[in-house]
Amino acid sequence: MLRVSKISTSYSKPALSFVAALTLFALPPADADVAQVIPGIGYLERWSAFSLGSGNGFSLLFGNSDVAGNFGQAGNGRLVMAGSALINGDLYHRSNGAVLKIGNAAVIGSTFDNQDFVLDDCVKQALAASNAAFSLTSNRLNTSANLDGNDNLTITGAPGETVVLNLKNFVLRGESSFTLEGTATTNFIINVRRKFSLKGHAQVDLAGVQWNQVLFNVVGTDHKAFLGGNSVFGGILMANNRTIEVRRAATLSGLVIGNTLKFHGSSRVLHPTVVSQ
Repeated sequence: MLRVSKISTSYSKPALSFVAALTLFALPPADADVAQVIPGIGYLERWSAFSLGSGNGFSLLFGNSDVAGNFGQAGNGRLVMAGSALINGDLYHRSNGAVLKIGNAAVIGSTFDNQDFVLDDCVKQALAASNAAFSLTSNRLNTSANLDGNDNLTITGAPGETVVLNLKNFVLRGESSFTLEGTATTNFIINVRRKFSLKGHAQVDLAGVQWNQVLFNVVGTDHKAFLGGNSVFGGILMANNRTIEVRRAATLSGLVIGNTLKFHGSSRVLHPTVVSQ
């Protein structure tokens, strides 16, 4: 055990010199998180799936779809679960919420009613986060990602860098892959103005970074954001004004935030533990 005893004032100069000497050594940088750049995201990382729930639409979990982690249903609070769909975590909804379960659909954790304050605050954070991300200036030349077949595009970020892309479309098909490569101190923020779609076996791969270091911010209302087939996505997918649809055996590893969320077939949402590197 470290014991601290009373020190005579005659030792004040050496003590101060020692403290000053410590400032000469740079502490290792903290692991990155997009919340360092977009603070509202940090408040939302508690969820695996979050629906803003504006308008008259409702979120769906059908078939064998599985959300591993907590699900927040804000806004109109409407959620329908059918088949063998599961929420392997807790479900939060508002006082006006209505959760309909059909067949063997289930919430494995607890269901918390009347969570208006928590959910409404998360909606505000999501809207502010999207606006903040979209306001950032791109520092890469890419204007669209339209990949097919065996196409592969890699975007590399340096240690301590926040890479920002402002794209018109993000469309991956077939066996194509989009790789974000960096370090434990690299962040990626990718704004998409129009179409966001992954089909077939398309993949968004992360190399050297974790899901909380990557934000795809899909703005506008032009199209639903879509993940189909056996596509794989890693990161935070946010589309506050759109429906996000995840079909068949598509897997999203991280966090999904949309106006309404629709999961079909054997789709999965995973929320891996963030490991300090």
